[in-house]
Amino acid sequence: MDAVAVVNARGRTRIASGHPWIFRQDVLRGPATDAATGGPALVLVTDERRRPLGFASWAASAKVALRMFGLSSASDGLPDLADLVALRLDAARDRRRGLASRGDAYRLVHGESDALPGLFVDVYGDAAVVQTTSVAMDAARPALATLLCDRLRVRLVVAREDGSTRDFEGLRRFTAVAAGQGSTTVVYRLGENQLEADLLTDGKTGGFLDQADNQAAVAALTPRGARCLDAFTYHGGFALALARRGGAVLAVDEDARAVERTAANATRNGLPNLEARRANAFDLLRDLESRGERFDVVVLDPPAFAKRQGAQLGAADRAYNEILLRGLRITAPGGLAVACSCSGRVSRAHWDDLVAAAAADSGRVVQVVERNGAGRDHPELVGVPETGHLKCWILRVL
Repeated sequence: MDAVAVVNARGRTRIASGHPWIFRQDVLRGPATDAATGGPALVLVTDERRRPLGFASWAASAKVALRMFGLSSASDGLPDLADLVALRLDAARDRRRGLASRGDAYRLVHGESDALPGLFVDVYGDAAVVQTTSVAMDAARPALATLLCDRLRVRLVVAREDGSTRDFEGLRRFTAVAAGQGSTTVVYRLGENQLEADLLTDGKTGGFLDQADNQAAVAALTPRGARCLDAFTYHGGFALALARRGGAVLAVDEDARAVERTAANATRNGLPNLEARRANAFDLLRDLESRGERFDVVVLDPPAFAKRQGAQLGAADRAYNEILLRGLRITAPGGLAVACSCSGRVSRAHWDDLVAAAAADSGRVVQVVERNGAGRDHPELVGVPETGHLKCWILRVL
């Protein structure tokens, strides 16, 4: 059988531990070609004694050579990738049926966590966004787009293949309409609010769906009439949820287009108590502190300061300390500070240390109300920290 990859003892141990990624240095032999060059998308994985360990997608020259799809014996044979995706896509959709009350935007497929390594699918109302991060899934994109149109009954599938994770397998970055037709600008619902996004050009896949549950949780803890600050608002996810509580909300972003989008979203939802302002959050937080301003709720959800392996944590730590320190100091006594990090390089334990250091520097007494990750539609796979990047600590400042 040509579609076989042989791993060393370290690769075998990694598979046994449940981690789906097998790196190039742990593969002894494999096909010379992969799905990008006319070779197999899936391969049988064995140890040096030819004992079957499972099956995986194959990348002939990538850093992550194998992404495990499951365990099997040699007699099981290799499934067809398209058939396997269809089966597991339906299972992922079944697991998310309880999210309907949250809105009509959610992550349908979360890569390895949904047993579909290298595939991510987000749904925004009548449109979907597909992202592929493996050679096998990238080659299968046309079939995947057709499958999504058929299974989800969406009018449009957008390919957002512009993320840095594609670099690990040497895949080019681009965006395109993969299937269907119509405008790539959509209006979707999260909770009581409607938000607009361009799925082809806006950040991530159009919106930051991983924070949806946290936005609802913070809003539920916010008293009526509270004065709130959303310091890195993007399209206003936290700000819109907070504005529903009736108090004055200041939503800030450095990107002019994001500010325009936030203002339009506030108008769309009839929330005149939300002010969208263009500003550098670091400068604004220092200015607010110097003027003695206080807010009942301060949300700090910056972009990733240390996203990838090799990123310098020292510089990221200093940036996080600056915003956390200022944010805690401008939080009114008894108020909430929401401290978020989407940096993959920052572990939960390290985030705890950063929050504790900032609290000590601020001179305030801080309680942890909740430690949250991404929403229920972004499940984490046990033992695979790469499937959970978001930290959202809800703090009470005394």
